[in-house]
Formats: sequence, structure tokens, C-alpha cells
Amino acid sequence: MKKYIPLLILTIAIAAILFFTLKNSNALNMPIANEITKKVPVKFPIKIENNSTLNFIEGKGEYIVVKKAKEVQSFSFRNDSAKTVTIEIIPDKDSANLRINQITFPNNESDGPFGTKTTLNLAGKGSYQIQIGESLMQGDPFEGKYTLKLQLK
Repeated sequence: MKKYIPLLILTIAIAAILFFTLKNSNALNMPIANEITKKVPVKFPIKIENNSTLNFIEGKGEYIVVKKAKEVQSFSFRNDSAKTVTIEIIPDKDSANLRINQITFPNNESDGPFGTKTTLNLAGKGSYQIQIGESLMQGDPFEGKYTLKLQLK
């Protein structure tokens, strides 16, 4: 038993040094996991570009988009539980030739064209794609800014 006393003292000393080091370092002063993963709140409207994925806050989103003439823009969003979506595009110019061209559902079926505002029943969970562009049958191609609003219900 006497031959194990130095080993026991060494083990206690190492444990004390380790405990003291961890106690006084930032390792124990780190915030809890929930605080680490908190996201900075997003404030709408946010500026997005073509081929962006749309994120929502409490089922709503508002985005500022810049469009080039004759460009067909595409945006996607994920639906997990909503039954309907309302999509509205608001151009800076009232007479702008701009519309919702098509919506593609998760099962690859599509619907459209629509005007500047539509409400659709959502077929279920999955990724939806929205295409926005000009009507080829009326007016000049649109170039400029517009606001894209979505609401899931």
C-alpha cells in the first residue's frame, strides 16, 4: 500500500491542476448551447438575387429584387406545413411589364402564368419554384427593382 501513495498524490495533484486550469479558462465560461445557436433576427425586406432560396419569418417574406430586361428570374422556397401561398410582386413602376410566369410544385407539375398577385393551394411538403419575368405579348421588357412578397398560411 505504501508504494501506491506517491502515485495517489500525483493523481490528485494532476486532477487539481486540471480543475483549476479549466475553471479559470474560457472553456467553462462559454454560453450554453441554446445561446450559441441563436440566429440574428432577419428584418424584411432583404435584397436577394436570381436563383435564391426564400426564407420566411412566421410564414412571411418580403424581398427586394433587381431585374435585367428579358431576364426570367427563379426563386425557390420550402413548404413543410402550409396549405396556401400568396405571392405578390410590386414593381417600382406601376406600368411595368412584369408577372409571375410559372410555379413548379414538388411533383414537377407547374401552373401559370399569373398576374402580379396570386394565391395557390399547396400540394404538400417539398420545394416549390417561382419564375418571374415579362409577358412576351405586351409592353417593353421590364428592367429595375421590384418587391417580392410571400405569405404561407
